[in-house]
Amino acid sequence: MSKIEFFAEKLHTEIFPQPLPAHKYMPSYFSNLAPQLSNNPQDATVKRCVPFLDALSAGFIIPMWSDVWVTAKDGEIKVEFPKDLPMKESLGQHSIAQIPTHPLAKTPYGKMPMKWVNPWGVKTQKGYSALFTSPLNHMEKRFLILDGVVDTDTYYNQVNFPFLWTGGDGEFFIEQGTPLVQVIPFKREKYKSEIKIVDKEKHEHVNGKLKTVMRHAYRTMFWHKKQ
Repeated sequence: MSKIEFFAEKLHTEIFPQPLPAHKYMPSYFSNLAPQLSNNPQDATVKRCVPFLDALSAGFIIPMWSDVWVTAKDGEIKVEFPKDLPMKESLGQHSIAQIPTHPLAKTPYGKMPMKWVNPWGVKTQKGYSALFTSPLNHMEKRFLILDGVVDTDTYYNQVNFPFLWTGGDGEFFIEQGTPLVQVIPFKREKYKSEIKIVDKEKHEHVNGKLKTVMRHAYRTMFWHKKQ
């Protein structure tokens, strides 16, 4: 079994919500969704979609460590943390010069890249890196994490999270414990790609098996349970 460690200052490990497996942070819209639209076994919702669920539950979630109050108006944004938060810094800035022509640059807050100064470091086993991304399928609309891959087996340090404000104007309360970043460890390996003509017999065999049942076809015939 591979191992991942999350480390922080002693006080922070005791008072901040801790990173947990991603399945512990299921979004409410998904948790509250009925698995079926009707009694007909073919009327399933996305809650029955195993690939969707696998993305939701892949890796680990680093949650927002405190409450955050955001005021955005006319292109100006103010981000406030609890007045006496026992952390030196929780928000940093980036220059638009670092990413001047990104696709959201012309949106109201697209020229104001910021970063969450994360209290947690991540340590993986030798040969493993980690992808840091917006929590998959959570569909967070207020801010967009800029994805990054870090060699967390050698970089023993906190990893900060650049982001863009995408919520537009208004007042926003980001509650402590809000899923902030999904951490997906992976083994660094070389891959060689090939372009091949489809194996029609194999393809038809798979599709034929899928069409013999009304539900759970992929889950029961092809899926491997993730740990």
